Amino acid sequence: MQIHIQFEMLERYSSPETIMSFVRKLLHLVGLDGTTIRDRLRFGSIFLFYIFFTVIPQLTGGYSDIHQLVQASVEFLFNCNIFVSSLLFAHKAATFRAFVRELKILAQFACSMSYKIKRTLVRFNRQADILAKLQTTCMTVIALCYWVAPLTSIYWFYLGSSNSTEPLQLVQHLEVKFYWLENRTILRDYVIFVLIMLPVVFMSSSMCNLKVMIVSCSIAHCTLFTRLTVKAIEELPDATPYRRTSKSLSNVVLMHARLLKCIHLLNRTLRSMLLLQWLICGLNWSISLVYLTNTGISLKSITVIVMFVLATSETFLYCLLGSRLATQQERLERAIYAKRWYNYPRKVQRNILTILRQTQKATDITVGKFFRVNLEEFSRIANLSYSAYVVLKDQIQMDTN
Repeated sequence: MQIHIQFEMLERYSSPETIMSFVRKLLHLVGLDGTTIRDRLRFGSIFLFYIFFTVIPQLTGGYSDIHQLVQASVEFLFNCNIFVSSLLFAHKAATFRAFVRELKILAQFACSMSYKIKRTLVRFNRQADILAKLQTTCMTVIALCYWVAPLTSIYWFYLGSSNSTEPLQLVQHLEVKFYWLENRTILRDYVIFVLIMLPVVFMSSSMCNLKVMIVSCSIAHCTLFTRLTVKAIEELPDATPYRRTSKSLSNVVLMHARLLKCIHLLNRTLRSMLLLQWLICGLNWSISLVYLTNTGISLKSITVIVMFVLATSETFLYCLLGSRLATQQERLERAIYAKRWYNYPRKVQRNILTILRQTQKATDITVGKFFRVNLEEFSRIANLSYSAYVVLKDQIQMDTN
């Protein structure tokens, strides 16, 4: 029975259709795969929902103090990063579909090379599927907690307040005056606002979750197939017999060429999204640091701190994955050199030289067309943001003096 279950799992997760299957289902659910008019209308409805229920209220919120203004600013930047990135992705949906097709071909190719490589692919696909579902569940729970958290303060106010004349503190989900509602002062309007915020919060968390999974799963798959290419090179037979060696090496050359095409397609899909991520992350850091320096850490600054942590964690995750991809590419080049290519016949050596030339091409995930996504660039953007923070802080001090 156990052997039968393992065989079913092997066949299921070695199928090309399991490549990013859960992510692709979510993309179809929100209409971001863009294959039909109905899909485009579905995503267009989501984007209009974002405009009318987030952008317009935040731009016309009428903020009464600096705390409300800064909180609204970081919330606006956070949501802008999510939904504008989704719009940029929709523009590149055809390129992403081509990327997924190439991944499926690579999966078929890898499974045909050796049982060991097939097992590695199956294990990764299973782990990626479990992690994607687990992350989606966690984001759903976090969204529910985020929506419920402000309501508890009102409950404790009614439960613990002994002075009926004490003003009620209406904690907002978004620091805005929502159209005609007096949601900051009148309880009835606040209840209506809370009910409206339920789909808004879940929509934002869903799109944020989808964006993170698209970027992280895509880069992780490229890293996986780079590692599988390294394994395929390491499993190459000795220089004899010639026919077997030549066929195996030709397969590795084709696999590596498709891998480079995958990375190129992924870079074209993500570079505009990552450029927006870098710009908004830098702005978020600068504004948050200036605000926290002047006001200190308190309950009023909790929203700013949470947005700061989220922006930092997301950017760091992308940089970490980019560094892992670069590390595997370096391993690939070393594996080719370590194969004693000079012992092979001359025709086989040509295939090895082909791979070596391919490894020298620039195949990185980039931010726009400017610089690579890696941990070194993360420290660079942190330094630039800190410099902007110092300039802003000095300017504020000069204005106040």
